[in-house]
Amino acid sequence: MQLTGTGFVGLLCALAVVAFAGTLWLLPKVNGRGRRRAAARAGLLAACQLVIVLALATGMNAYFVFYNSWSDLLGNVGGPVSVQGGRGPARAAAGPLPRSVSPLAAQQGLRDPAKDGQLEQTEIRGPRTGLQVKAFVYLPAQYFQPRFKDHRFPVSLVLAGYPGDPRGIIERQELVKTAARDMRSGAIPPTVYVITRTMVAPPRDTQCTDVPGGPQAETFFSQDVPQALGATYRLATTAAGWGVLGQSAGGYCSVKLAMRHSDRFSAAASLGGYLRSLQDATTGDLYGGSKAVRDDNDLLWRLEHLPPPPVSVLLASSKREEGYDQALRYTRLTRPPLRTDTLFPEQGGHNFGTFRRLTPEIMRWMGRQLKSD
Repeated sequence: MQLTGTGFVGLLCALAVVAFAGTLWLLPKVNGRGRRRAAARAGLLAACQLVIVLALATGMNAYFVFYNSWSDLLGNVGGPVSVQGGRGPARAAAGPLPRSVSPLAAQQGLRDPAKDGQLEQTEIRGPRTGLQVKAFVYLPAQYFQPRFKDHRFPVSLVLAGYPGDPRGIIERQELVKTAARDMRSGAIPPTVYVITRTMVAPPRDTQCTDVPGGPQAETFFSQDVPQALGATYRLATTAAGWGVLGQSAGGYCSVKLAMRHSDRFSAAASLGGYLRSLQDATTGDLYGGSKAVRDDNDLLWRLEHLPPPPVSVLLASSKREEGYDQALRYTRLTRPPLRTDTLFPEQGGHNFGTFRRLTPEIMRWMGRQLKSD
C-alpha cells in the first residue's frame, strides 16, 4: 500500500477504532490486583494509544505530504547521480527531458490541452551537479494553440518546502487549478509552472546551497534546471521571463536564487519563508564551518553589506508567522534597484489552508513581473 494512499490511511483509522473498542471490552476482564493484571492493562492502553497515534500521524502525512513513499520515509530514496565518461548525463541533459502526461491531470480537471492546459511530469538531471529531481510541469492552454506555436512563455519555478512534495502544492494548495482558472479569465498571463521540491539530496535539507564538498544544490536550481527545461519546452530565454516562488524552505530558496542569480531570475515570491541562513540537524554543516560562506547565504546580511540586486521580491505570510519579523526587516533594508512588495494578512498559520488562500494573489503578482519573449 502507498504511504499516502486512501486505503492505507483508512485501514489505520479502522484499526484505531477496533483498538479503542477492544480496549474498552478487555479492560474489565483484566481488572483487579496483581502485577500480571496491571501489566495487561498497561499493555492494552499502550497498544491502543500507539494505533491511534499512528492513524493520526498517517492522516496528517497524507494531508501535508511530508513523506510521499515508504522509501522517502525511511531515507532510502536515490541520492545524487554521477556523470560518467563522455556519454552520460551531460549530453542527455542538452536534449529534451523525458516527459509524460501526469495521472494528476484528470484529477485537476485538465481534459482538453487546448482549453484547459496540460500537466506533465518529468525528471530533471543536472549535468553540472549530478543531482536529479522529479517535477510537474503545467503548460497553459495557449501552449497548444496554433497561433502560439512560436511563442516562448514566461515560467515560474515553484519550490515545495522541506521535506515537502510537489503533489501538496497541486492537490492541497491548488496551484494548477488556480492557474487554469485565472488564465481563462485573463487574471494572469499564460505561464508555464514547474513544480518540484527543494530536497535534491535526501534526506538532507540543503537549503538550495552549494555545500562545500557536498551537493551543489544552488548550481542545480540556477543552471541545470533552467538549461534542461529550456531544451524541452518553449520558455522565455531571458531573466525577464523567469520567476521563482516557494513555500517555507522553498520561500527562502526562491528569494535566495533571485538575489544571487539576477541574471537568471527577475522575480521571487516567498510564502511563509524565512530569510536567515539556517543550520540544524536536518541540514548538517552547509557552510564548511565558514562564517563568511554562511553570511553570504544570509539574505538579510546580504542586504546590509552588499549592493542590492535588480529583482522584484514578494514576501507573503500571516503576521503570526515566525518569519514575519524577518520579512519586516528585509522590507526596511530594501533599496533600489531591489523592489520588495508584501502580503501580510492578520490571521493564518504555516499550513496549506493559509497557503491556498494567498496563492492566487501571489500568482497574479508574479504574472505582472514576468515578460514573454
